[in-house]
Amino acid sequence: MKKTTYIVVIALFTMFGCSSSTDKNDSHQGHAHDEEETTSLHSDDVEEEEEKSDYLVHLKPAQLRVMDIKIGSFKMMNLSTTVKTNGQLELPPQNKASLSAVISGRVKEVKVIEGQKVRKGQVLAVMENPEAIDLQQEYVALKNQVEYVELDYKRKKELYQDSIGSAKEYQKVKSEYFSLKAEFDGVRAKLKLLNYSTSQLDNGKISSTFNVISPIEGHVRLVEINIGKFVQPQEEMFEIVDNDHIHMDLMVYEKDIDKIKDGQKVVFSISTHPEHVFYGKVFSVGKAFESDLKAVRVHAEITSKPTGLLPGMYVDARIVIDSNEVQSVPVGAVIDVEGLSYIFVVNDAESDEVHMAFSKIEINKGAMDMGFVEVVPAQPIPDNPKVVINGVYYILAEMNKGEGGGHSH
Repeated sequence: MKKTTYIVVIALFTMFGCSSSTDKNDSHQGHAHDEEETTSLHSDDVEEEEEKSDYLVHLKPAQLRVMDIKIGSFKMMNLSTTVKTNGQLELPPQNKASLSAVISGRVKEVKVIEGQKVRKGQVLAVMENPEAIDLQQEYVALKNQVEYVELDYKRKKELYQDSIGSAKEYQKVKSEYFSLKAEFDGVRAKLKLLNYSTSQLDNGKISSTFNVISPIEGHVRLVEINIGKFVQPQEEMFEIVDNDHIHMDLMVYEKDIDKIKDGQKVVFSISTHPEHVFYGKVFSVGKAFESDLKAVRVHAEITSKPTGLLPGMYVDARIVIDSNEVQSVPVGAVIDVEGLSYIFVVNDAESDEVHMAFSKIEINKGAMDMGFVEVVPAQPIPDNPKVVINGVYYILAEMNKGEGGGHSH
């Protein structure tokens, strides 16, 4: 009986032991399966984060300065329905002046330098010439004679009108008076050209020098004299320009001239500001055909003026003949990678006080002109984005640094 009992106990122990072992194994297998699923999900998140980070980079303000990163925005430009033209900046004749001395003389003083701003009537140079002294003396002598003869003329005129004086004497003094007065007026006019003050001469003040003054307000573009130089009347001494009235002289070829009208918008760029475009408006279309160039001259005023405009500067311009504006950026704002084109925009949502975040956005390039290219979105672009217009290669390099696409902190 005991033997039978031992056998039953052993059998039960064996059964429960196997069951416990099986449950334990199943538990380990389930835990391992959960870990595998968790690891798989974590791996997917990392891959997604890495894929996302390929399009995002953070830069500090110091990095932006060192890399010369410049931020701009889209420009609405007409890059297709325009007439291409070029020309140069010019001034109207009334806004520039070439100065020479009225009479020959030696330069005593030069009071201005090139580039200096001058006002109308300002003294530019002081000249010396003995002829100027002679002219002043002649003025004083003639003035005294005219005053004396004028009194005699008026007295004999009254006598003649009262039938007391002789007609012959009246006619003689009349002729003498008007002859002297004409000579006096001529000398006074010459002195005025020499910028003498006749009021000083009337008080007996004679000067050995005369002044060369500016007839317009503007800037001194050219100085052709120095102290001690003897200048002839035909020699140019100064050139003054008033650049506030500078405009564009554009050459339009004969095949396009029928498309040009007064009032049309002009978009142009200059070499001193190659990254910017400026605007103007056609105000005059030439009526003469220049056969050597096969073109007609078109004049356009400048409505948005950059600083530093000078006559003679080359202008690359487009005259807008139809309104078809598209969003565009400078060509340097677009970077091509493995056959795809991208721009970088500031990601405000990812930026903070320490870092500025930039997102890489794929685009397609449209019309291209004047250093600008049309942006055709290949993926959503935020409204009114802040776009990197300079330094895109540096940002791409930072993005490609390290593992995960270049989070630079």
